[in-house]
Amino acid sequence: MCNGGPAHDASHSARDVLPTNVKPSHYTLSLTPNFETFEFTGTVAVDLDVVHETKTIVANANEVTVRSAKVVVTHVKTETTQIAKSITHSKEAETVTFEFETPIPAGAKAVLHADFTGIHNDQMAGFYRSSYTDKDGNKKYLVVTQLCAIDARRAFPCWDEPNLKATFDVTLVVDPSHTALSNMNAIGEHLVQVAGKTLKEVKFARTPIMSTYLVAFAVGEFDFVETKAHPKLPADAKPITVRVYMLKGQSEKGRFALDVGAKTLEYFSEFFDIAYPLPKARLSLAAEQMDMIAIPDFGAGAMENWGLVTYREVALMCDENTSSIVKQRVAYVVAHELAHQWFGNLVTMDWWSDIWLNEGFATYVGWLATDHHYPDWQVWTQFMNNDYSRACQLDSMRSSHPIHVPARNAAEINQIFDAISYSKGASVIRMLSSFLGTDVFAKGVRAYLKKFAFSNAKTVDLWAALSEASGHDVATIMSAWTLKTGHPVLSVVSESFDATKGELALTIRQGRFLSSGDLTPEEDAETLWTVPLTVSSHLNTAVPTRHVISAKEATITIPYSHAAGHFWKLNHHSTGFFRINLSAEQQTRLGAALRENLNNFSVEDRIGILSDAFATAKAGISSTSGALDIVAGFVAEDDFTVLAAIAKSIGSVKAAWYKEDRSVLDGLNALKRRIFSAKAHAAGFEYGSHEDAVSQLKRTLLIAEAADAGDELVIDELVRRFYSFAAGDESALHTNLRSIAFKTAVKRTADETAFDAVFKIFEQSTSVEGRLDALGALGCSPNIATIKRTLALALDSSVVRPQDITSPLMSVASSPNTQEALDALWTFLKHNWKVIFAITNTGLNLLSNVVRVCVANQVGFGFADEVEAWARGDDLATEAERAERLSELKGCRRVLDQSLEHIRSSTVWLERDRDAVAAWVASRKL
Repeated sequence: MCNGGPAHDASHSARDVLPTNVKPSHYTLSLTPNFETFEFTGTVAVDLDVVHETKTIVANANEVTVRSAKVVVTHVKTETTQIAKSITHSKEAETVTFEFETPIPAGAKAVLHADFTGIHNDQMAGFYRSSYTDKDGNKKYLVVTQLCAIDARRAFPCWDEPNLKATFDVTLVVDPSHTALSNMNAIGEHLVQVAGKTLKEVKFARTPIMSTYLVAFAVGEFDFVETKAHPKLPADAKPITVRVYMLKGQSEKGRFALDVGAKTLEYFSEFFDIAYPLPKARLSLAAEQMDMIAIPDFGAGAMENWGLVTYREVALMCDENTSSIVKQRVAYVVAHELAHQWFGNLVTMDWWSDIWLNEGFATYVGWLATDHHYPDWQVWTQFMNNDYSRACQLDSMRSSHPIHVPARNAAEINQIFDAISYSKGASVIRMLSSFLGTDVFAKGVRAYLKKFAFSNAKTVDLWAALSEASGHDVATIMSAWTLKTGHPVLSVVSESFDATKGELALTIRQGRFLSSGDLTPEEDAETLWTVPLTVSSHLNTAVPTRHVISAKEATITIPYSHAAGHFWKLNHHSTGFFRINLSAEQQTRLGAALRENLNNFSVEDRIGILSDAFATAKAGISSTSGALDIVAGFVAEDDFTVLAAIAKSIGSVKAAWYKEDRSVLDGLNALKRRIFSAKAHAAGFEYGSHEDAVSQLKRTLLIAEAADAGDELVIDELVRRFYSFAAGDESALHTNLRSIAFKTAVKRTADETAFDAVFKIFEQSTSVEGRLDALGALGCSPNIATIKRTLALALDSSVVRPQDITSPLMSVASSPNTQEALDALWTFLKHNWKVIFAITNTGLNLLSNVVRVCVANQVGFGFADEVEAWARGDDLATEAERAERLSELKGCRRVLDQSLEHIRSSTVWLERDRDAVAAWVASRKL
């Protein structure tokens, strides 16, 4: 609480924040890492503006122990020094409180000096340690930071809130053999004596004003590769030296990311019309500097630290032989993180409630940049199957949350780094950009960035800039999309054709879409969206009519005729973030149009039709048999992304029907074979040296889905190639097929022959990608003993890095022995909860991901009730134990609730449509 200051305003009252009696403006920070004790020492001097008279100063600190402190106060030309009377640490509040004898007057300038120690933990949070084995088999370490969202307090005492920006002077005192990196360039190095040891003191240039979560350090033995980016715009843009750092001997695997990074910095400098905004330049280089580094142990995919972006190895490393999927992932992740150098770092959200401003926007423009660099990759159609689909699925739950969501404390903040902030955020930005026009949208974004450069902003500030650029009231249009949970479903409740005018009137009703289908009238009335709607028809499949629907029910008109094969299609190119529900007659008509000529519909439209059909079927507002009819009409489909959507659609039914009569699952697999097998046989297993990326992805998809559907020819060939590969013939399996072949071989047999071969590949692979491919296949076995062996390995940190724990768990979830495997996962979670919690709870969403994999894939009301009882602690003997269980689940409670809702909605879907799907399969004689 604030000592001597006013109460917080309304926006602060719902947050766990520091008192406002002082405000930091600058940090002078020195840290000395220790690779033997893993306890670092540090000093910090924080320049403070004293807002209200106070005897106490409160800063954030977690796993940091302040040994001594003083404050030097300058007021009315007088300087005084006080030693802290007391230093009190609060583990629960993650704070350190300094109390002084004499009040510090309002309006004074103060410098708080503190000496402290901290821990290089192995939890991938704060200033932590990461281990690896060098080429000679020696275990080595590096130390690095991961401070987002609120772990700067694990590295040094600070005001760890995004809107308390400051500048930083950083010094690292390290072993002379180590490379030391930080946000800024090194401006001086010299040897010093510390406790009888000769160390290297590296001083870095002062940072721009920035948030604490963006501070970064990395110390270890690194190599690097470098190139230069040459932005053409704006006029003041300078060349940018781009470096990719990796462990010794691995730097060449950074060449692809290096090239992407340089191209992306050029693209964003020009797109935002703002030069790369960090003045980082080495003394020997007449250029700005952007560093990226791969870390062996890293909980997130990457972190956008200003000027020193950190990555999980698999998100930055690849070579010429890397699979197309990995290259695409690397390109996108690099683009996403470099977008943050402007959108997030230069302009930062005011509070974590607006994290979507950072992440949703970086997701959208990350794909924008990737599409610019690699237009043949068709990333926007892949966006439909990935971000758009994930966002729709999560946003259709009651247990979801708005894009802009109140976040008070650590448990709540960490849980909103999810598909709503990232994927829904990106999807509604894509919708808005399409509605306003890309040029107008870019104009508004540039104005926003320039107005709030080196400061903080809120969602309303972005809307104001876009309103001024477009002439539309963007805040009103976007209000429900960002402030309310969920998204609408549009249904055409009546059609009226006027032959004289050549017009069709469509009366459209909007309501909230829930995947569970049990929407109450009160929920339906709660939210009214302003929906930007585009409609195409057989008259013009390329140029839609545009409408805005802001009422619960509205009538629009479109040019139309009743010619043969007539149809209309709402949500042209599927740019709108909403569902379309069709009546049985409308679905039949659209299905006929698809069968007549798939090319009447864009790829995005075809994906949207499939996605809407299965989503509304699960919700019970359309039929699953009707959705399967639509899929059956796609036998001639040849586009990679549409085929991926088909696989996902059939997979969603199989996932809910896994316990059903074998004949139904056999029928669904037969439907998959009808669509994928002939194409897989024709494509073959050989990848041409000049084959484009999408063709490679398509070949890989066809083989994977044919194998999953039980195509014996494909399975036999994959298994044959696998054993040749395991025997040493690397040419037997292209990198694109290794993961699929590993899984297929392990699934094929109940003994442990394939498991042992895959585990040997895991142990011997020198490639991060190769190790993950093997790790993700170990648990696919139908043998429960093998499954339990895999689960035991998942908890052995000497074998599986904690960051990778979900890979073996996900492999178990895909075992053909489905029920036993899923039961084993649930037992694993219950019996090992304390261990799992200890190794995953500090990693961003790592614990949530483990809980989701172990719980969410089952069906059955009884199972959902069992999970809920466990979460309450019904299995525990004392109230204290139950309270501890509830406390441990705080950081993943939202995901647990979502998993329970998914289980129950899938169970309702199964029980409602069980007979209809069985009848459909029987009638098709699949």
